[in-house]
Amino acid sequence: MPDFAARKRIDQHPDLEKDFIHRILELPWAFISDESSLWDFHTDLTNDTFVGKIHAIYGVDVSDTPKGNIADILDLIARKF
Repeated sequence: MPDFAARKRIDQHPDLEKDFIHRILELPWAFISDESSLWDFHTDLTNDTFVGKIHAIYGVDVSDTPKGNIADILDLIARKF
């Protein structure tokens, strides 16, 4: 069985994770680990599209989030609510 990256931080936000997958990534489901990045979910040259959607939907600026780490982004969003 393959080893997957840890999900300790992601698992702290189960409802937000589901909402993020549907509203931001626009996917029916996705495996997200603590190491997952916005870069894992697109082929654009920047994360600008996702950064804009996150700001529009959650009201949080994540443009300076290192490497677009989704665990960091979910932590920021959770702190706002």
